[in-house]
Amino acid sequence: MTEEKKLKDEKETQVPIITQIQNELKAPKTQWNDFGHYSYRNAEDIESAVKPLLEKYGAQLTFDEDYRQVGNRVYCVETAHYKDSEQKIIVHGWARESESKKGMDDSQISGSASSYATKYALGKLFLIDDTKDADSQKPTNAVTRQSAQKKPRETLGQRIAKAKQFEVQYGGGKEKLVDVCKWEEQGDQQAKAFLDNWRTKSKGNEAAYNFIKDQGLQKESA
Repeated sequence: MTEEKKLKDEKETQVPIITQIQNELKAPKTQWNDFGHYSYRNAEDIESAVKPLLEKYGAQLTFDEDYRQVGNRVYCVETAHYKDSEQKIIVHGWARESESKKGMDDSQISGSASSYATKYALGKLFLIDDTKDADSQKPTNAVTRQSAQKKPRETLGQRIAKAKQFEVQYGGGKEKLVDVCKWEEQGDQQAKAFLDNWRTKSKGNEAAYNFIKDQGLQKESA
């Protein structure tokens, strides 16, 4: 094999730097949600984990922040600018500010949306799966006892009532799923992007979405 061909083959089989960082990045879910009983990671966890890899491969990562109004709601847009010796990548992360959040002032609400937007941008850039850990959802003794008993079949009315109250983590806080479905139907692209991703995470998510659509609950949402 000639030296020229050898170098060509090595170049063709070389793994891109961004792919190496994606493969080596370990950002464990060290945070715990007491209400939902699941582990999660925040933007700061990902940033701390990726910094040594950026230094290792001589890569750079910076963010630009912008706020945009869509309809009567405000969205935080975090733009991640990634650069290494091989390429440049730009990724956007969106998060909608909550209209109100108990115990938080305006600056804290904006900060929460900024953190979520940064997390979404980092997740896209480094291909981080952000589904909840199934093994972290530890059942209490009461739940264990209840599951051992035969549960009565829910009526359609009970299922509808439950669906109307079902909440998801959206933007900087929790929103009712029926509201997010309503925004999607009204043409909100952020809501559509969220639902497209959320529905793929489990069959239960897909079933909840389809139930709301089949029953037209998003049209009844105030």
